[in-house]
Amino acid sequence: MQLVVANLAKAFGAQEVFKDISFMIEKGERVGLIGVNGSGKSTLVNCLLNPDWADGGTVSFEPGLRVGHVEQGFASIKDESIWEFMLHSCPEILQLRIRLAELEKEISTGAENVLQEYARTTQLYEHLDGYGYESRLKRVLLGLAFPEATWEHNALELSGGQKTRMMLAAALVSAPDFLILDEPTNNLDMQMMEWLEGYLQEFKGGLLIVSHDRAFLDHVTTRILEMEKGHLQSFTGNYSRYLEQKALQVKTETAAYNAQQDFIAAQEAYILRFKAGIKSKMARGRQSRLDRLERLDAPVENEEFNLRLPPATEAAERILIMEDLNVGYGNQTLLKDLNLTLRRGEKVALIGPNGTGKTTLLKTLLGLLPPLHGKAQIGNRVKLGYFSQSYERLNPEQTLLDNFLSEYGLTDEQTRSLLGGMLFHGDDVFKKIGSLSGGQKARLVLLKLVLDGANCLVLDEPTNHLDILAKETVEAALATFNGTVLLVSHDRYLVQEIADRIWAIEGDQVKDYKGGWNFYQAEQAKMTAVAAQVPVPQPAGTSTTTGSTSQDATSAKWGADHGGRKAKKATLVHHSPQELQNLLEKVELSLREQEAMLSVLDKRISIPENQLDLENSRQMATEREQYVKTIDTLMERWENLLEEQEANQDE
Repeated sequence: MQLVVANLAKAFGAQEVFKDISFMIEKGERVGLIGVNGSGKSTLVNCLLNPDWADGGTVSFEPGLRVGHVEQGFASIKDESIWEFMLHSCPEILQLRIRLAELEKEISTGAENVLQEYARTTQLYEHLDGYGYESRLKRVLLGLAFPEATWEHNALELSGGQKTRMMLAAALVSAPDFLILDEPTNNLDMQMMEWLEGYLQEFKGGLLIVSHDRAFLDHVTTRILEMEKGHLQSFTGNYSRYLEQKALQVKTETAAYNAQQDFIAAQEAYILRFKAGIKSKMARGRQSRLDRLERLDAPVENEEFNLRLPPATEAAERILIMEDLNVGYGNQTLLKDLNLTLRRGEKVALIGPNGTGKTTLLKTLLGLLPPLHGKAQIGNRVKLGYFSQSYERLNPEQTLLDNFLSEYGLTDEQTRSLLGGMLFHGDDVFKKIGSLSGGQKARLVLLKLVLDGANCLVLDEPTNHLDILAKETVEAALATFNGTVLLVSHDRYLVQEIADRIWAIEGDQVKDYKGGWNFYQAEQAKMTAVAAQVPVPQPAGTSTTTGSTSQDATSAKWGADHGGRKAKKATLVHHSPQELQNLLEKVELSLREQEAMLSVLDKRISIPENQLDLENSRQMATEREQYVKTIDTLMERWENLLEEQEANQDE
């Protein structure tokens, strides 16, 4: 076992956070730690990293284990470049390099002890992958959206989000045997999340991840630990599998608890009726039995906030209209030539990498920023409700009560009742807004959307800082809302549940995908296959003209040759070495993407509920067949390229 935790306990004064926490993590396990905000997840992580901070119990890492984690705050960031900061992520590698250089100078003496130390040092250096250190640094920096042109930038001048990503990058390349990550997807866009998922899936050591990102947990974890009311439970499998097990557990525990309560009520009624009569002895016997009865705890019910969006009022057919629209700041154009229309009742997700202009576009549509060119219009009778991720509508110097009283003119009693529905009880209403957590501020803005009565919601990362239970509440409210929604989010689970259309930022354009998240992914897979110069498999019964043309072209270029190695060599050699290397990398990337998407689909297929709908089951089977065909074609393409590369090397 790489980590063994036994009977761990922590309290703050009289408030007990948890007690008797015990679990183990083996090498190769990828464990997700989940729970509502305030349940003690981060406190548990702090106890793992600083065992002396715990009030009781033990934390035992395997001797000599290197534990990697993202440091809190930015104190370790000095006046140096991003590359210099990253280079010091694993100081042991740098120290070993110096020692190896010293030993190489001493080897000429032929001393046996020098040779032995050199062998030991080299073995440790190889174990830490010292020879591939710079390559690993480059891979991680590129994966977390630090292009090579930025590596010489001063690390101190980065934004808070960029510093957080850099700290994550440093933790990943520190050559850990065990990795602890607390909310690693914060400040990551979808592309970065998918890269991180792939990186962690390849990680060979033990992994503990605290996260509220359900899609991320689904793709990475092999086990879920749930922190609930100070206790920890383990569930085998990823997040989707956890949901199935949790639902069954709750159903079973609720039935057992209710049955016991019925039994207790019946016994107490009998005792009360006969305790002084002819059956008093039997009544005393039953009382003794009740006294000995081990009472079951009531099933845990986490408090949920109340979010019910009012029915949308009537509005024009065209809600938001963009005509030849360019958006940006000053002379910097982020997006251009936009001709899009958001129609009544649509729920559209605007997605794209960080810094590409999503929030800028929203603010331009809302009239908060002027267009650089073209028009951004709001339709007739459209009432907009805006959720900003920077919470501009909340005055940090006001109390919760004052903020709502001044904006909506409600009575104290009405305001307290509304705030209570969002989990702000008692004296909570007198707290200054500036002292609240991100999740608490998000709940306040969501309440304002309810009170605004908007028929079009413009939401910029509404589920940031919310725990899973709160996210599900928001999803349920948006799913039943009969108005229009324009949503910016990196939460793939939320986008899949809510959006029926995707606007994807690609370069300086916004491409309109007239379908939900699954449709968008399928279209991306097709484009990936085309980019890798392979035909896209067609569903049964559809035209294969395009695919046949592509296949014919591929066959002409890579046609089978049975005339011996020299003939095959003559047939396959068509590219320069650099072109070959570039093609190989593209095909390998496409293979990984297709295999990852097939894995996601297989997880969906494995969920029993998805098999209840025959048509849905057939569609998933057809979709799976297409992925398998694409992977087979990509594999064949990859092998042909390798043969050509070998043929060139033989010349």
